[in-house]
Amino acid sequence: MVEITNNDQSTRSKSYFMYLIFVLMLVQILDTYSTLYPGSMPSVIVEEFFPTVDDNITSAIVTLAGSIISIGMYFLFFNQYLVDKVGRKRMLAITILGMSIASLGMFLSVSYVMYVAFQFILYFFFMSDIWLIYANEESKQNKRALNTNIILMTGLLGAIIMVIFRLIFVTELNPNWRAMTLFPIIFGIPLSIVIYFTLKETTEFQSMKEAPGRDSRSFIGDIKSVFQTENKKPFIYILIISFLFGFSNLFIGLFEKYIDDIGSIPQNQVSLIFLMTIFTVLIAYLTNGFLADRIGRKPLLYLWSLLLPISVIMWVLGANHTSNAFLLVLIGYALSHISYWGLWGIIRIIALELMPTDRRGTGIGIRSLIGAVGITTGLLMSSFIVLELGLGITFIIFVFGNLLIIPLGFLFVKETKGVDLKDIK
Repeated sequence: MVEITNNDQSTRSKSYFMYLIFVLMLVQILDTYSTLYPGSMPSVIVEEFFPTVDDNITSAIVTLAGSIISIGMYFLFFNQYLVDKVGRKRMLAITILGMSIASLGMFLSVSYVMYVAFQFILYFFFMSDIWLIYANEESKQNKRALNTNIILMTGLLGAIIMVIFRLIFVTELNPNWRAMTLFPIIFGIPLSIVIYFTLKETTEFQSMKEAPGRDSRSFIGDIKSVFQTENKKPFIYILIISFLFGFSNLFIGLFEKYIDDIGSIPQNQVSLIFLMTIFTVLIAYLTNGFLADRIGRKPLLYLWSLLLPISVIMWVLGANHTSNAFLLVLIGYALSHISYWGLWGIIRIIALELMPTDRRGTGIGIRSLIGAVGITTGLLMSSFIVLELGLGITFIIFVFGNLLIIPLGFLFVKETKGVDLKDIK
């Protein structure tokens, strides 16, 4: 095999790098599916477990349950912390296996409490960003954003599979939400085995582990060390931005419940909206992939933060427009997905590029933890507001928090375009 050397890494064969990217694509397909499918069916879950309860009350129950479930994301911190201790490969395999086991528990659920418990466990593992560390540490310096977004675009296949399953199984006459859990169960277990036995550790992690005199810190020392880097100040503000992002976007898991409550769009058309908006997310990934390495990360941070509130207002109000509800919701929700996933991608890349190798997993773990605290806080607060104002007005109130990201990013966040990861101290 022909050996190649990139700007950031030790030698790796070109064929292995292509295989690595392929496996990471499979990981992102499963991760995307596991992230999205619980949010595609809350109304069906409610109808099974609370068939006679009023809509506003069930909405409050679902948002309260969502705040509890989101606490599961706090455990992402430990997954990402362990990435710096036991390695990228082992933890990637564990997170994939964890998504499969949690989905199996959801499939077997006989009560809403049991369902919530296993969805709570699912949140331990999805969106763990370990694949993102892999891709960035093994990519050339000027191709990190491009490779990241190529993998993200492939992950849209997971969303397409989710929508196809929803079209088949979640119907007006015979909704079968348990079938939605089958893909992570069947696909995830073999994939975790493939990862464990065929992938190599990243060259940066291997170099870090083999470095003479490498610091051996305690757990508390590891946490403190994240705030002792040259990028301490911009990283703190990325944490604040992550909190605001999580706090502001409670609509992402409750869109389907809101549309079902309004009743202007039937379930088959809701599935079509999910399907059509999947492809529009390509706009976000392509924009980030091609522009983030050219004009920088920060301009895109501003763009997505501004577009998100506008788009949510459009579909929230559009759902009440009886004659054009489908079109208005489709356009508005598509823009919401473009801006949501575009903003989320930029925040993740900036956070990763502010951290040195030996603290990268810990750093993005803290970022995930703070973002999850934002989600919990937003959902918990909204569960009370929903009772008085309903889901739609609550969505609008909270989504305006994204506008605060613009001045914070402009004033305090460092531009990381072109940063050499191995030079970060």
